[in-house]
Amino acid sequence: MRAITWLLVAAGSLSLAYVHSAEPFGGWESLKGAVYLIHGGTLADKQPVTAKNHRLSILFDGQAAKEVFDSIGPDLPMTCSGEKGDRARDRGGIFCSYHSHHKGTKDGPYRCWIGLDIKTGASLGLVSC
Repeated sequence: MRAITWLLVAAGSLSLAYVHSAEPFGGWESLKGAVYLIHGGTLADKQPVTAKNHRLSILFDGQAAKEVFDSIGPDLPMTCSGEKGDRARDRGGIFCSYHSHHKGTKDGPYRCWIGLDIKTGASLGLVSC
């Protein structure tokens, strides 16, 4: 039941963001292409949701990811890919990456993940290589 409540809150927030994006003073932007996952464990080791292990991960790319990436610097010393030109940044429960070989793709080179503990509201670093 709580998962449904959180889903409705998230959907309402995204809808509200869309409505306010048309207002000149709203400041809200539409988060197109965002996906989410409710799970236990980490993203690399997803487990069933339990009473104590109830997490929300949100993944988005494009312009929104670029803006977040630019805001949370500096770059980490190493990236998951290890490829030249790739970059990664991390702040609390936010992890963003830049993949140089995706520069011309539809989704672009920027991608961000946000992790939250649904039970406590705490931000969680859920992305691992």
